[in-house]
Amino acid sequence: MAREDREKTDWFGDQATPAAALDGAATPGPAPSAGTLREAVYWLTRDKLLAIGRAPDNDLCLPDQVVSKHHARVGVTAEGSIVVEDLGSSNGTYVNGERITRHTLGDGDTVLIPPYYALKFRYRVTQVPEKTNNNKTDPDRDALTGLYAKQYLLLRMEEGFFLAKKRNEELALLMLDVDHFEKIVETHGPAAGDVVLREVARVVGSVLGREDVFARYENHTFGALLRDRNEATAAVLAQRIRRTVKNHSFLHDGKEIDITVSLGVGFLTRNTKSPMDFLSAVLSNLAKARRAGTDTINGSQSLRGIVQPVSNKDVA
Repeated sequence: MAREDREKTDWFGDQATPAAALDGAATPGPAPSAGTLREAVYWLTRDKLLAIGRAPDNDLCLPDQVVSKHHARVGVTAEGSIVVEDLGSSNGTYVNGERITRHTLGDGDTVLIPPYYALKFRYRVTQVPEKTNNNKTDPDRDALTGLYAKQYLLLRMEEGFFLAKKRNEELALLMLDVDHFEKIVETHGPAAGDVVLREVARVVGSVLGREDVFARYENHTFGALLRDRNEATAAVLAQRIRRTVKNHSFLHDGKEIDITVSLGVGFLTRNTKSPMDFLSAVLSNLAKARRAGTDTINGSQSLRGIVQPVSNKDVA
């Protein structure tokens, strides 16, 4: 769609949101690795549309043949909502892993332009802030454990999904749950629950590689994105995590708490259609592991289905 056609759209109104921001990776040229995307911030105001595409007349130019000439646009509607629209692109526009035609953005939503351009939407009710060094919180980090937060994991999963598809690379996703966490909190108290979550994060993080993206997904569930891991190596890693957590001494107020985790593992295949399909399959495997009992793994043929514990303490 030509620029003059886009400008005919009645987007703006007097009550529109004063400012909002898209923080994202917009790196031209050869595809970078998921860990080296350069970041920039694009501010949206009530009198400006952000046009995204391959053509040089776009506000955000992404010179990649996978990106359509006029791919998508983001703007403030007359009602004050922030909306992203796909402009009939060849490879689609995604929000939080789902392909969209038009979508109203919420704070923390991630917009992905295949193959690897990601924009995170952040809502601001004030004027565009100046840079400051006084920020003490990181929206990409979980406050309790210090791990990455759920939205960051989803962002990197979407990036990794399309990049792995494009390059025909391996990609695995692992989700783990602390077994009987509610009972732990009920028996030992909320403070003990916090100690357990922080220690699980530390112990599992020590097993993962530097290139793996480890995050607290929600409550007592954690997720790890494993790049360049095939089914066999990811299965070995899952077993190592399960065994390491089981053999670790978790202490609170001088008392040891027995902790185990159940894991769901999934792998990118030719039949995986979208990032959310990828995630849903892994969460389904995690649910199966939980139903089968504690200290289990589900989702890998290399593990011959569900792995059951054979002793109180495994041999390391």
